[in-house]
Formats: sequence, structure tokens, C-alpha cells
Amino acid sequence: MSAGVRERRPVGSVLFDGAVTLLALAAVVTAVTFFLGARGGPAWSELAWCLVLGLPLMQLLTRFPYQINTKHAGIEVQFDVGVLVFLLCFARPTSAALAWCLCVVPTNLLQRKSWVSRVYNASIGVLFLPVALLVLAAFDVAGPVEGTGPVHAIAVRATPTELVAVLVAVLAVFVVDVAVSAVSVAVQERTSLRRELLHSGAWLAGGTIVAVGGLGYLGGLVYFQLPHWVALLLVIPMIVTMVATRAMRQTRDVARRTEALFEAATALHTQGRRADLARALQKHARMVAGTPAAMVRSVGPGEEEIGVPVVAGDGVVLHITAPRRRDPNQRAADEKALEALASVGEAAFFRVSASEEMHGLARRDVVTGLPNRLQFSERLATELDRAREAGRLDRLVVLYLDLDGFKGVNDRFGHEAGDELLRLVGSRLRDTLRGGSTVARLGGDEFAVLLPDCVDVEGLCRRVLVALRVEVRMRGHVLRVQGSIGLSRARPGDDVGTLLRNADTAMYRAKATGKNRWVEFRPELLEEEIARLQVIEDLQQAPAEAFVVHYQPIVDLQHAGAGAGVTGAPVVGLEALVRWRRDRGGAVEPLVGPEEFIGLAERSGTVVGIGDSVLRQVTRDAERIQGSAGRRLDLMVNVSPVQLRHPDFTVRVAAAVRQAGASGCRLHLEMTESVMIDDDVVDRLRDLADTGAQLTIDDFGTGFSSLGYLRHRPFSSFKIDRSFVRDIATEPTARALVEGMVKMGQALGLTIVAEGVEHVEQAEILREMGCHLAQGHLYCRPVSVEEIEDVLSAPLAPRLTA
Repeated sequence: MSAGVRERRPVGSVLFDGAVTLLALAAVVTAVTFFLGARGGPAWSELAWCLVLGLPLMQLLTRFPYQINTKHAGIEVQFDVGVLVFLLCFARPTSAALAWCLCVVPTNLLQRKSWVSRVYNASIGVLFLPVALLVLAAFDVAGPVEGTGPVHAIAVRATPTELVAVLVAVLAVFVVDVAVSAVSVAVQERTSLRRELLHSGAWLAGGTIVAVGGLGYLGGLVYFQLPHWVALLLVIPMIVTMVATRAMRQTRDVARRTEALFEAATALHTQGRRADLARALQKHARMVAGTPAAMVRSVGPGEEEIGVPVVAGDGVVLHITAPRRRDPNQRAADEKALEALASVGEAAFFRVSASEEMHGLARRDVVTGLPNRLQFSERLATELDRAREAGRLDRLVVLYLDLDGFKGVNDRFGHEAGDELLRLVGSRLRDTLRGGSTVARLGGDEFAVLLPDCVDVEGLCRRVLVALRVEVRMRGHVLRVQGSIGLSRARPGDDVGTLLRNADTAMYRAKATGKNRWVEFRPELLEEEIARLQVIEDLQQAPAEAFVVHYQPIVDLQHAGAGAGVTGAPVVGLEALVRWRRDRGGAVEPLVGPEEFIGLAERSGTVVGIGDSVLRQVTRDAERIQGSAGRRLDLMVNVSPVQLRHPDFTVRVAAAVRQAGASGCRLHLEMTESVMIDDDVVDRLRDLADTGAQLTIDDFGTGFSSLGYLRHRPFSSFKIDRSFVRDIATEPTARALVEGMVKMGQALGLTIVAEGVEHVEQAEILREMGCHLAQGHLYCRPVSVEEIEDVLSAPLAPRLTA
């Protein structure tokens, strides 16, 4: 239930809580109507007994609520459902329903809370009744107690079905309570529903409410099947549960303050201006005090308030105030928490003042306030000399950090958002690394860390990786950024430039091997980096004719020739696969596959030129291919995300579509799943589709597979990655995954292509699943255009070979 109400509530919050109240009123009217119209007349004596037993229990249980949300006075769970279960066991439904309403309404209305909270809590409590009755009716556990008399909602037969029904009803009441209250708090506090629902305390509260509900059922069993004095034994577990609940609430209150203080420490140290810092301090004062009445103002606390001063610099003193609680222990805890927040606030104001004073200094980074490259190099040189003198060079460590995904933040939200993220990362790094370490921003999204005397390198890198994992909300989007780390230890003869270069080399290896990790420099990494740079240089100097296109057939599984089986399926398309004829000073190497150079081409930007060359070759070959096939074929060309962002790419594709169409072929563009989650390329995808090009997702299932993205992006087909197809004949899990992809594609009206088909059994299974198309070595390896002409002009054979 809702434990607190915010002043000046949003209209949406008022309307939602009003709707809950109206539903509760309808439930109360229904309960009264059914009670008065019961067969044989109203059971007044039964109702009286229900109130005699239920009201004291209700008063007791509602004194021990459990707060789920530790961030603010949000979702609060009460354990009065045990009373509801007992009443449904004790009396017929009409009497129990009205008794429950007469117990829950006055109990909640008489609590010491705001009237809005009292009415809401009474309303949601009334709604527990129809939820429980619906669940119990679904399990059909109603019947006369002891085989005679009126029908009760719970017949108290002590059967497994009845016990399960009670537990499910209690859980249903708990879920409704938490879900409806989460919506109410989210609307009221203007937070996300997901944030209000996902709290670890919900599991503990759910378990406790099940236990209390079970006590209510046990009370019914005792009343009807055992001597009444046995009910005294239920007092012990009830007291233990309530005492434990109060202890848990106090513990959660401590956790709330602690968590709020940690969050405040992080948030306050990311603010760059005094006004922003004051607003952030106001927000976190409410979180620390657990009440929206907490304030940050220039006037001190009143008689009914507690408060602490905050020195904001330049002679300005602010006061953090909060209502004075009656409980002296709670009041003392609030004062200590506000004092801690004030200390954090003063430190934050001091940091802002220092940052403003040093803003124009050349050895500080303007955005983050961290040392820049110049100051970092000076400190590194000094520490190198000290380490040589002390004989501890191997303990001097330099970390080179790069944010993975930072460019996307800048591109989507602008440099202001990027600067905010950089400040947050710098603050987290500074808070993580203390005691003689130096954190610097070298430029862009690159940071460096100097540790003069590091013993636990592995533990250090783990902590830094955690600090680099940042999740921020910008303009309604949740952005997750992580980092890659290169590590270099000082060695005899190393200077500042060598250490930074080695750490930079190790960092690029970390990014190349999966990101979000750390790699320590070793000499062979430098050799490998030099080799990669040589590949990039060769790519930049390679002429267009050095890149040749091979073609691999795509066949129609569903229209195989009679008697030929799946291996005799007709060719309906070709995938164009680029090969590089690398020239090393006159010595021409064998053709190099794309997996060996496309990544470096994307890194260097040469992939745009390579892609243009492939498009030109495919459109030139289209006429020859169509002439050999004697029918229209689909030509599939792989596209890099770098190409998609090029401003002239759509124009080039439109020209290629027209040229291929004039030859009787249709052009497909294949791209990996990563482009689906990039909102910046959505318009580009639509523009490409408008040119007449068909869009295909390549290697589906290995990246960001999402039904939502498939529905809202203009794709016409997708290719199931070979890693799934490989095992469908031997592994049920792989087969089930592929079958699910096929069914999903069929439901969305997409054409499905299976990659990497190498065995007849795989093809047979795919055809039975309803997969439309396939490609792989079972039919033909990638071959040159001359060889593909022979393949297309030859009669269908049981197997196509290169």
C-alpha cells in the first residue's frame, strides 16, 4: 500500500487513486447487497462474531507494515490478508465479505497518515476481497464446513488443493497490492513503473505474506477441527512474524538511508553548477529523510523540524530541514543522516567552487575537472623517477581507458549529453581510485590512470571496469556505457611516451577482443598492432580492382525438383562475398576472406570504398548472371554500419537498384542485427527501402534479436546464423531455437534464409520446418562470376559443387 503522499500531486495520480477508490466503493456496495439479500436473511450474529474476531487482529497486524521501496516513502505491504483468509474459513462468503470491509476501512482510516494515504490504503484493502474470492472460486474449494451447514468460500477440508488455493489467493492479493501501488507511486513520483516494481524486498515481503496467510488458514483449521484452546499456539508464530517484520522494517529504513546517501554522494559529485547542485541536494534530502516534506532552504528549521546547515561557499549557508519524528530513535537517525548528507553537500559545493576557479587553467580538463594529458604526463614522469630510485618500477602501473559506446551518445544526444557522461565517469573513477592515484582525461572518451605503487593489478582492473559501467537516463532513453582497459607496467628504459603507447596498444586489443575487459601489454601486442596498421595501410592503398566478388547460391527449399530431394532445389538468389587480392610489394597473396580485413576496414573507414566497389561489381555482373539463369534472381550484398551512416549511401544504392533491375535482378542489402537498435539509422533504413532495395538481417540470433525491432524496421527477410543451423540434426535445443525463428518469421511475413547448410539432414529438417531458402556448402561454395555462370546454366544436379 502507499505509505506517503506528495504535495501538489499530479492530475494523473489523483485520477488513478480516485479510480481505485471507486472500485472499492463498488465492492463495498456489492458486499452489503449480497449480505442483506442472502438466502434465509442476513446472518447478523455471524457478522458480529466476524467483527469480534477480525477487528482486533486487523488492528494488530496493520501496526507492522513492511516497506518494499527503500528509495522513498513508496510501496508498503501490510499483512492483514491473514485476517481475510481466516474470515473466509470462519463464515459464509456474504458475512465474511461485509466483515472484511467493516474491518479494513475503519482500521486504515484511523491511521496517523495523510487522508489521501488513508483513503487509498482502505480502498486497496477492500479490493483484496474480490481478488481472493476469484482465485478460490477458480480452485473450487467452496463447500459446507464438516459436510453440513452453509457453504463457505473455504470448506476447511485440509486438502492439498485447498492449501494450494489459499496460497495462490494470498499471492494474488500480494501481486495486486504491489502492482497497483507501484502504478500509484510511479504516477505520483513521476518515476518509471519498472523502477517501482523491481525491488529485492518484494521477495521477502511475498514470503512473509504467504506465511501470515497460512496462519489465517491454520486458524480456520484449528477452529473447526481442533479444540479451540489450540488456537493459543498460533500466537507464538504470529508474534515472531510481527516482531521480525518490525525488525526488517527498521533494517530497511537503515538501508534506505545508506543507499540514499551513497546515491546522493554519486549524484552530487556529478553536478557542475551551483544551481544544479542545490536542486540535486533538495532531491536527495527527500530521499535520505524518506519524506517529500524535506527541504533545502536559506531559513533554518522550525519548532516541529530538524535541520543541519550546509556551507555552500562565498558566504552562503543553506539548511537541510525535515519534519521532526515522535520516535526519538528515528529522530536521531534522521539527524545523523542529514548531517552526513550535509557533509557530502559541502564537499560537492567545494568541488564546484574549485572547478570554477580552475576552469581556465591549461592543465585541467575543462569538462571533467580532471588533470589533462599535460599534467598527467608530468606526474607520470615524476613517479617514474621515484619508482626507479625506490626500485619498484614493476609496481608502477598505467591504465588507458576508453568508453565503449560513447560516440553513440554524442551522435544521438549531442555533446552536452556526452560531456555529462564524461563528468559522471570521471567522478566514478576518482571515487573508486584513491590513495595517491591520478585520474586524467586525455581527450575524447579516453581516460588514463596512474598508480605509483600497485600490488593487486587484477583487483584494481575489476574495480575500474565496474566504475566504467554507467547507466544513465537521457531524454527518456536508458543508456548503458562500459569501457575497455589497457594496462602497462613500467620497465627499465621506459619513458612517458612508451608507457602511454603500450597501454594504448593493450587497450585496443581489449576492444578488439570483445570490449568491457582489460588486457595487459606484452611485446607481441605491439608487433600485432604494427601488423594491423600495415593491413590498414594496404587497404588504403589497394585499388578497387583488388577487391573481387565471389557468389554463393541461395536455393528454394520448398520447391525442390521432383525426385531430386533438397539438394536439387532451384537457385533463386546469390550472395555476393568480397575477397581481397592483397599485394605485398609484387608478391600477390591468395585471396583474403572478409573476416580477416573487414573489421580493420571499418576501423579505418576504407570499408565505404570497398562497399562501393562491391556494389559496382555486382550490378555489372547482374546482366551476365541473369542471362545464365534465364530468370530473375535476388542478389544479396553485405553492408557495413559505417556505410549506412555515409551521407551519399542512399543515392548509390538507388543507382545500383536501377541498374540491377534493368538486368532483371533484384538487389538485397544484408546488415547485422546491431543496426536494428540504432535509432539514428531508422530513417536511413526507410530511405533505402524506398529505393526498391530489399533489406535483410544477416546472422540473425547472434546479436540484438527483438520482435519489436523486426516489426518496426523495414526488413523483408532474415538469415538464420550458421551457428544455429549446424547442430539442428543432433541437438534438440538448437532445433527448437531454429524452429522458433522460422515460426516467428512466418508470423511476421518475412522470408527466412538458413545459412551454413552442409548436410542433407539439415536441409530436410529446415524444409519440414517451413524454412523458405538455404545456402551452404551442401549446394555450392562461393565461386567467381565465371564459375557461377556454369552453375546457373547447368541442369539441376543432386549436388552443386564448386
